[in-house]
Amino acid sequence: MCFSATASFGASSVLGTIGIISIVKAPTKPQKLFGSIPLLFAIQQLTEGLLWLSINHIEMAVWQELLTYIFLFFAMAVWPFWIPFTIHQLEKNEKRKKIISVFVWIGAIVAIGVCFILFSHPVKVVTPFCFSCPDSASASLRDHLHYEFDIPVQVKNLIVAFSILYIAATIVTPFFSSNKKMKWLGVVFLASYLFAVLFYKGFVISVWCFFAALLSFIVFWIILDFRKNTPAIHQ
Repeated sequence: MCFSATASFGASSVLGTIGIISIVKAPTKPQKLFGSIPLLFAIQQLTEGLLWLSINHIEMAVWQELLTYIFLFFAMAVWPFWIPFTIHQLEKNEKRKKIISVFVWIGAIVAIGVCFILFSHPVKVVTPFCFSCPDSASASLRDHLHYEFDIPVQVKNLIVAFSILYIAATIVTPFFSSNKKMKWLGVVFLASYLFAVLFYKGFVISVWCFFAALLSFIVFWIILDFRKNTPAIHQ
């Protein structure tokens, strides 16, 4: 996450533990796929923790570009597809399943489009700790990471369109699930996004992903509910 390497590694260890327990306790394959969300978040947070080290330790600087792309791949491409896909796999109501499948396709389009833009244009991580940062950088922003994309105006307009579709896939999809607790995924995602936009403008990608990692606890809660309501034959 954006605050420090220590915070990222700490979050990664907690999320990884929750992810492993979620997968183990999930009774069925679709539920295990859904339960993998915290584990994927853990990998993402681990990557940004290593990215912090690559910024602050010159001997790791060689890894900075690779780590930047790995983190952004998770943050921008994985979630718009994986969230609706796993919810689709869980859904048993055919009507709702068809609606959710639309969001799966939206997420897939966003993931493919973002990957194309991401890997065809240079991007770098910027912090007040590096020489590329302006001298006037506020001290209050020194503990945050900003991902700077070198893309033309036309592509920036496309990014705006993808951002809207991204929000639809990650935030709106849970509300179409027949599982009443699933809506809390959408609520947490939306709340974390609004918080990042309002209080951490310029660092939304990093900060949002940290606070959105809170949904891992919602995932675990839902998995426990599935386990309680799944016949013993499937456990």
